[in-house]
Amino acid sequence: MKCPICSKGNNCGYHSCWCTKEYFPKEIFELVPDNQLRKSCICKECLDKFKEK
Repeated sequence: MKCPICSKGNNCGYHSCWCTKEYFPKEIFELVPDNQLRKSCICKECLDKFKEK
């Protein structure tokens, strides 16, 4: 699957995914197009870049 923010691979592993142990600030979801919300995972690179701000 592709990240809805950068369109790169998101390395989604579903139930064992890296993202289950991460905190996603709610503001990051404002960067996701409406038609992609809850359909594809944000990648770790985009999450890390967002948290650096």
